[in-house]
Amino acid sequence: MILEQLDMIETAIGPRPARRGVLTKANRSTLCELLKFFTRRIGVHFKREAMLIAALGQALDRKREERNQFQSLLDEHQMLKADAFSVMKKLTAREKETGGEPSLLPEQDNGLRTLAAELRTFVRHYRSHLSCEERILYVLAEMRLTAEQKQRVSYRMLQV
Repeated sequence: MILEQLDMIETAIGPRPARRGVLTKANRSTLCELLKFFTRRIGVHFKREAMLIAALGQALDRKREERNQFQSLLDEHQMLKADAFSVMKKLTAREKETGGEPSLLPEQDNGLRTLAAELRTFVRHYRSHLSCEERILYVLAEMRLTAEQKQRVSYRMLQV
């Protein structure tokens, strides 16, 4: 679901060289709605991953300092959410500035170029974060958690 939302953001801003003309009110509204997913609904995903990280830390039975290695993933969740809020705030401010009228595209208007670049950076950062989770967190959990531990953490995750 997260990857689909990121794909839709990329579609709304369009590829850099191909977009010529205007960034319409509909596109800005669409982007705001898509970013709401990353500022509101994503909290469930973050809580579930925090539960998985806690279970994995206990299962690995390592010292507290070693368990904190997973903290960077949790910290990144907060950074990603803050980035989504920041871009959404700029989009809504831009909407007020233009009164909902079409605006020049990112390549033609410095404010929108910055905004489009921020959105592209946000998407890349999020994809990188997800890739890290897939390659490290989930693989490690699959390898190190027992069937009983997986069942317990899955049940707790579904309660969120």
